[in-house]
Amino acid sequence: MLSPFVHGSGRDSTALGASHSSSTSSHALVLHTSTMATKVAVKATTAAPLVQQYITSQKVGVVVSAGKMSRAVKVRVAGQEWNKLFRKHFPSHKHYTVSDPNNSLVEGDVVRITSGHRASSTIRHVVTAIVAPFGEPVENRPRVLNAEELDKLRVQERLLKDVRAAERGREASLHRLKEAKNQGVPIPSLEEAMEKMRLHQEFEKAQAAKGGREAHPGQGGQVETKRERKRAEKIKNRTERHAAERAEHARKQIA
Repeated sequence: MLSPFVHGSGRDSTALGASHSSSTSSHALVLHTSTMATKVAVKATTAAPLVQQYITSQKVGVVVSAGKMSRAVKVRVAGQEWNKLFRKHFPSHKHYTVSDPNNSLVEGDVVRITSGHRASSTIRHVVTAIVAPFGEPVENRPRVLNAEELDKLRVQERLLKDVRAAERGREASLHRLKEAKNQGVPIPSLEEAMEKMRLHQEFEKAQAAKGGREAHPGQGGQVETKRERKRAEKIKNRTERHAAERAEHARKQIA
């Protein structure tokens, strides 16, 4: 027969266990509720990007060519290459064609370039900072755009295209414009988009007239391959050489 003390202690331990289990379950419920609230808050604050996001990398190099291209420069990035025969490193530099939106760079500048900003088929980097200027001070040049300003510029250009495409009924553009409106991004009007397109076309025509050549035909590629151009050059050189030989032979006969 159990003593009253032992029996009472059993009831107390049972009640303590029940209270502990109820407190544990309530604590778990609070944690679950807070976790769900955090997920909802993160989902609400994290909006889908309006433009495609790329994995970017940064490099530091020297401008070796500037002023020969419109809003683009050539940058040399120093590097090394391991030689298996001599078992030592040798200098191996790489050259990149880099976008310079404001024509801010001169030859000799040490700059920081960032990938992920494709401007053409050969330009995939953009200048984000001048590490060490050369020649003219930075205060007297057009300002270099930072990463945030470049992202805003990309979004603005994307929305200008979407406004024109949405006028034609493109669903993807309509969805992107709706998403931009929900995020509070200012959407340009159709008049602004068409004016931007008109200015771009006029600029292309002016560049074509200035260079004395026709506008770029698009992505059709070159008319002749490199091998065909070499063959045509050989035939031309051979024909000119034979004509010169015949003229020299005729001159000797006359003399």
